[in-house]
Amino acid sequence: MEIINSTKKYLFKELNHPLKKKDVSRAKLMRAGTQLLCEQSFASMGIERVIGQAGMTKGSFYHFFKSKEAFALEVIEQYAEFFNQKLDFYLLEKNMPPLDRLAAYVEDGIRGMQRHEFRKGCLIGNLSQELGATMPHFGIALEIALTGWQIRVAACLTEAIRQEEISSDIDPDELSAFFWTGWEGALIRSKLVVNATPVKNFLDNFLKLITLHNRT
Repeated sequence: MEIINSTKKYLFKELNHPLKKKDVSRAKLMRAGTQLLCEQSFASMGIERVIGQAGMTKGSFYHFFKSKEAFALEVIEQYAEFFNQKLDFYLLEKNMPPLDRLAAYVEDGIRGMQRHEFRKGCLIGNLSQELGATMPHFGIALEIALTGWQIRVAACLTEAIRQEEISSDIDPDELSAFFWTGWEGALIRSKLVVNATPVKNFLDNFLKLITLHNRT
């Protein structure tokens, strides 16, 4: 339950207040969908699996969502917003140098993967591979999610430039796009080999490359 058990300071606002019964039911379905899509494909995620894991009925599912596709799009939006808040929690920490903040975010991700024994990947990365080119409405939603994350890392890298951690001739937007491309690939490889080495290697070499450039 990575989405629920992570640092409480960036949990969704609705989790900080008592929920009405219908909101609790909807949250159970959303949580089940998130867990399933972090581990398996959209194609293999049947509605029966969702309601079974959530302890709900099919009627409850269709009360909240018109279709499996509509449900998945809402899961994508909520997942993206959760990680927007998580990124803000780490990357806006003014008591740490910018690159240390980015490293702290990656290290948190490693701990999450280890906690789940590398069974879970990034929901956005998983669905991008499966649906990005074949279902345009999903592709748009996934690109919006990645863009939100990329903007946050770019802002952190811009601050790193101002603090002279990295060279001012580096484009922070392009570097952030490079970071997310490498991060998603490293997550896939870590799931394959069932250890954190690919993610650790990615972070180490990413930081070495951009700080080495600053020294040349």
